[in-house]
Amino acid sequence: MNNTSFWLRHRGLILQILLLSAIWLILSGRTDVIYLFWGAISVAFVIWLSGRLNSIPLAKDEPCGSTRIIIPRLIVYLFWLVWQIIKSGVYVAYVVLHPKMPIEPMIVRFTSKQPNVLARVILGNSITLTPGTLTLDIDDNLFTVHALTRDTEEDLVSGDMEARVARLYMRECESEDMCCDIELITSGRGR
Repeated sequence: MNNTSFWLRHRGLILQILLLSAIWLILSGRTDVIYLFWGAISVAFVIWLSGRLNSIPLAKDEPCGSTRIIIPRLIVYLFWLVWQIIKSGVYVAYVVLHPKMPIEPMIVRFTSKQPNVLARVILGNSITLTPGTLTLDIDDNLFTVHALTRDTEEDLVSGDMEARVARLYMRECESEDMCCDIELITSGRGR
């Protein structure tokens, strides 16, 4: 076989090994032989566990390993997500420290059109990582999320984050098409 087919067949595994090794080196900060040995053992163990998990289907309809993330889009998404976390953290700090404390807690339910189960998991975790929102439940395509203020609820249902997550797997999708059937279940307004 030529090198291209080897790379295409094993690129995910190679990238995992490189990423895990880099994380080990950064976190340990040591290059002594014993640290490198235990790092290699740890990376091998995580890769073995990861391989075993890949044989478990995430959903009844999806075959194992059928979802592939577009790596350059993942890198861009991670930088965007970190920026959203910082921006939302500053906003939530402002709201909490504001003398009038303009908090309007609400629970929002909406349907998302994510292409697969893994995309729904990434979306749910991204929502939870962003201060001011918390994913309470994901039932198939139906998300139930707690939002701290009206602004966080509007950002949530704008479909921007959903479209960015969907683009990790799909070629094209628009923010307006991603979030539908929006329902405000409870609201703290008027208390």
